Amino acid sequence: MHNSSVLLLPLTLMLWTACGGGKTDNGEPAAEPQHLNEVLVEIEAEVLASMDPTTSPCDDFYQYACGGWLESNELPADKAAFYRSFNTIRDRNESIIHDMLETWAATPPEDAGQAQLGGFYQSCMDIDAIDAAGMAPIQSDLDRIDALSSKKDLADEVGRIHMTGLDVLFGIWVDADAKNPEMNILHVSQGGTGLPDREYYLSDDEKKVSQRVAYEALVAQMLTLAGASEADGVSQAAKIMAFETAMAEVSWPLTDVYDSVKTYNKLDREGLQALTPRFPWTSFLSHLSEDELTQINVSTPSYFEALGGLLDDTDLDTLKLYLRWSVLRNSARDLSSDVSNAHFAFYGTVMTGQKEDTDRWKRCVAKTEEGLGDLLGEAYVNVAFAGDSKAEALEMLSGIETAFVGALPGLGWMDDTTRARAEEKAHAVRNKIGYPDKWKDYSSLEFGDVWFENRTIAQEFGIAFHLGRTEKPVDKGEWYMSASMVNAYYNPTGNEIVFPAGILQPPFYSSDFPKAMNFGGIGMVMGHELTHGFDDEGRRFSAEGQLTDWWEPEVVERFEKVTACVVEQYAGFEIEDGVAVNGELTLGENIADLGGIKETHTAYLNWVQKHGPEDGLAGLSPEQLLFVSFAQSWCAELSPDMARMRVQMDPHSPAKFRVNGPLSNLPAFGDAFQCEEGSKMRPADICGVW
Repeated sequence: MHNSSVLLLPLTLMLWTACGGGKTDNGEPAAEPQHLNEVLVEIEAEVLASMDPTTSPCDDFYQYACGGWLESNELPADKAAFYRSFNTIRDRNESIIHDMLETWAATPPEDAGQAQLGGFYQSCMDIDAIDAAGMAPIQSDLDRIDALSSKKDLADEVGRIHMTGLDVLFGIWVDADAKNPEMNILHVSQGGTGLPDREYYLSDDEKKVSQRVAYEALVAQMLTLAGASEADGVSQAAKIMAFETAMAEVSWPLTDVYDSVKTYNKLDREGLQALTPRFPWTSFLSHLSEDELTQINVSTPSYFEALGGLLDDTDLDTLKLYLRWSVLRNSARDLSSDVSNAHFAFYGTVMTGQKEDTDRWKRCVAKTEEGLGDLLGEAYVNVAFAGDSKAEALEMLSGIETAFVGALPGLGWMDDTTRARAEEKAHAVRNKIGYPDKWKDYSSLEFGDVWFENRTIAQEFGIAFHLGRTEKPVDKGEWYMSASMVNAYYNPTGNEIVFPAGILQPPFYSSDFPKAMNFGGIGMVMGHELTHGFDDEGRRFSAEGQLTDWWEPEVVERFEKVTACVVEQYAGFEIEDGVAVNGELTLGENIADLGGIKETHTAYLNWVQKHGPEDGLAGLSPEQLLFVSFAQSWCAELSPDMARMRVQMDPHSPAKFRVNGPLSNLPAFGDAFQCEEGSKMRPADICGVW
């Protein structure tokens, strides 16, 4: 099995030997309980099994730390990417949640929330009923689109579709006003195409050309399944492809989409209407709020200027076909098997190289998490999040913040004024660990036995909840992830870092691990997220979360020089001949990785100074173990197609370079493994930011 070498059982026993053993009341060494030794032996065996001792750590540390895992773990057929950390935890969490949902589905409990979860999940699992329904769940939507008689009616239908959670023509969301972070406003941006990025429409790359051909074939197939003749499906797909290509041509590249300054363009309603004069925004916006929305941030204004002309130049029948396809595409995985399978054959197999579809129960667990996140998160926390984990995580995080602030005086490119402001911002960061103080209330939702109806109820509830925040004060207690999610994030307008209970699990974290392993695992994640507050985008936001120039101009110039080193270095990393990392797209994440490993290493040394040294493990010193633990968090198997897609679109570097990049720029790593200067992992010229 792909996860045979992974530590699957939860570790609940405290380490003994890693803390130096114990003593009896008379001072004699105490006998070491056998079960505690077994826990440590199992941890050590897992670390060793994942390593490749035949590779020098000074030559390729990723291979040294992960080579054994890569050798013994094949990419699962139902995944296009598998990470030793994220997917191992996700699989374990998924199993815990599956057991709960299956129990509540089989025997509805008295607890109303658990009964909601069980019923929702069960309707998703009723594939016989879903197959019998065929296209019926969306037929009224398709009929209404077909009945549109004018382009004026188009905006009304686009607004209605957006209220079901589907992006057509563009995307919308509600978030803080970057220059007034206490208030939420509506944001609109480019979006609504079926391929993942503009380059998939425009590039002459042979692979992307073949994917475009397959995409157009998928559109034709899906239109045929929805009732078109085979010939009409082909001709209609060509029109949709031409329209989406025109949308892609006027879309911004991802490097601009991630630029918080370029994408801040707040307008009033009249200003938005002026961008696309012949699109009736009033009709569209009336679906989003009963109140008169007056402030809208247009992230990609030139896209909307061009979209107006594109809508003028495109006949109504083609626009109706585009809407019809959009509904089909966004609903496909919740419809009958023939439609869902066709969708997977393209988006799963052709685009990412995933060989087999994900088991139905796993998809239904994910759908339940997506639709009823807080309800499921609360249930997950009650069974899978140890009570002392939150306090221990907060203690670690405090140490990492101290390490970040302690490094500021040594940064020669900063001046005293900007350094003082950076320290103020670091101290102002809000830390959220485990789960929110207040859970969302889903008690008003009434679910039945029909999956598509239940899914729509949950989606519309989520959309209404988020749109209901428009032009209202930001709720500082709100979380943007479910507590069961295996992830973490930094929110610049809130100046907060958030670590759901789902990620505070082994191999990132366990109270049974040596502290060096925890600092190398979850400690690195903590340092990474903290540093996001000071990366190329995060640095633009003040301690209060406001998008503003709080740096001295000469310091900005020096910062851009040191980050240019990072851009150039990472642009030299290739996943295969001719396919290199985008140094500009990944800059923010690379800065966060560079800072994160430095901070967690310093925080660990400070912890040792306070608590005393601990023993090593697996023949490694504690510092070496920290670095190995960090690297083993990123052991990963990816299909070639997924690897290429990630390089094209993902602001994160590939796993190998998330390990070797930061460590080769950290002198303390070279010291720990006694790497000679000039070796691959200790180059003469290094990059450093924070």
